[in-house]
Amino acid sequence: MKLELNGDPPKNKKQMLERLREIVNAGWLEMPDDVKRYNGTGGPGNFLEDLLGLTVGNQDIADCLGWEVKYFTPKTALITLFHKEPEPKKILRYMVSKYGWEDKYGRLSFRHTIHGRSDRFAVYNDAGSIIVRALHDGNDPVPTWSHDMLLNIAGNKLRRLVTAEGERNGRKVTYKKIELYENIILTQLMQNLVNGRIVIDFDVREMKAGSDSLRNHGTKFRISPKDLKQIYEKHEVLGP
Repeated sequence: MKLELNGDPPKNKKQMLERLREIVNAGWLEMPDDVKRYNGTGGPGNFLEDLLGLTVGNQDIADCLGWEVKYFTPKTALITLFHKEPEPKKILRYMVSKYGWEDKYGRLSFRHTIHGRSDRFAVYNDAGSIIVRALHDGNDPVPTWSHDMLLNIAGNKLRRLVTAEGERNGRKVTYKKIELYENIILTQLMQNLVNGRIVIDFDVREMKAGSDSLRNHGTKFRISPKDLKQIYEKHEVLGP
């Protein structure tokens, strides 16, 4: 079945669901070789966006008619809900300098995932903010996200969510299962960060050994696909 790439986006929920059904029913689809955004692990998700006619990409608003679209495979441990850098300014530079370790090129790298608590850090909900504190350095500067900051991005980007579970084989991809989630429970967002259901994932390093410049892959807020039902009021599987 031939589907159009980069066509007009759906105008309403009914059209969006019809197009998603067409994509699922199409089986294995070939991703064009000459499109760089289809390379790498994010390729199938980008391809799905193009099949839906979306142009939003990685912004702090939902992709399609107020619905955020996410792709994952059965082997995916965590999907990214959104990216948001902490405050204050230059706190990531401090984290790299204080807690980073040298890679094979001598660059300090800070890659660390916190499920509420790790061997070195814990997540706290304190004074209207989410804070990551080192377990043994109580007076150090800390990465901080205000409640308003997190509620704003989650409310704008994640109030309604479409997930597509699929499989990739080289340049071919198939989307096997579509699920819909509505009404994210914003009042429980902070608790889910503290209890580790929503994970904070740092991935930043020095551009060059000893330099002030950083290569930041984004501070991610992530969750296991199986836990999505716990943070939304409504869940359904898209039928044929």
